[in-house]
Amino acid sequence: MIQFFRKIRQKLISAGNSSKYLKYAIGEIVLVMVGILLALQVTNWNSQRLDRLREQAILKNLQIDFQNNIANLETASESFVEAYQASVDLLEIIKGDQDINPEEVEHLTDIIVNKTMSFDLINGSINEIFNTGALNLIQDPSLRKQISNWSFYYSDTEDDIVIYRDYLFNFFIPSLTDKVRMRNMSVPDFFEEDLDLPPISKSEFQPDYEKTIRSFEFENEVYNNALNYMYVLNSYKVFQKYLTETLEIIDSNIE
Repeated sequence: MIQFFRKIRQKLISAGNSSKYLKYAIGEIVLVMVGILLALQVTNWNSQRLDRLREQAILKNLQIDFQNNIANLETASESFVEAYQASVDLLEIIKGDQDINPEEVEHLTDIIVNKTMSFDLINGSINEIFNTGALNLIQDPSLRKQISNWSFYYSDTEDDIVIYRDYLFNFFIPSLTDKVRMRNMSVPDFFEEDLDLPPISKSEFQPDYEKTIRSFEFENEVYNNALNYMYVLNSYKVFQKYLTETLEIIDSNIE
C-alpha cells in the first residue's frame, strides 16, 4: 500500500502538476489520520470489552463471597442469640429464690461458654479489588461506594468481637473455676471428631450453687457477658444489612 501511494506521488511530481499533488497529499494525510483514529477506536473498544469482561468476573466472585458471608453471619448470629438467651436464663436463676438444679446451671453455662460460633469472613474477592486497584473497573458508582465502605463495616464488627472474646476468655471463664463444675461441660464443637482421645469423666464434686453463683459479683459478670453478646448481635445486624444491600446491587450489575 505504501509503495502504491509513493508511485502516485512520483507520477504527479514528474508531471509537474503541483495543485493535484497538493490535493493528493492532503487526501493522503486525511486517510492516514482516519486510519489512525480507526485503529485507536478499535483498540479502545477492545480495551473496554476486556474491562467489562474483567468487571463481570469480579462481580461474580463478589456475588459468591457475599452470599456465603450472609449465610455464615446468619449461623453465627443464631448461636449468639442462643448464648444470650442462656445468659438471661442464668440471670433469672441467680436472682430467684427457688432451689437450683445443678445440671441446668451447667447446661446454661455450657451454652454461654462453648456454643457461640465465630463468623468466618470470606474476603478474598474484596482484598483482590483493593490490592489490584480493580475498583475503577466497576461502573456502577453506588456499588463502588458500597465496596469502599467495606473496611468501615468490617472493622466495626471486628472491634465488638474482640471485646467479647477478651472478656469471655480473659475474665468470665476464669471466674467460673470456683463457681461451676466446668468438667461437666461439653467439649467445644470445633474439635475434630477423630482425635481419638479418651473421654473425660464427669466431676463428682457437689458444689453448693446457692453460695457459688448467687452473688452480686457473679450476677454482674454474667450480665456484662450478656451485654457483650448484645453488642456483637447489633454489629452483626448492621453488617448483615450492609452485605444484603451490596449483594442486591451486585446482582443487578451481573449480565
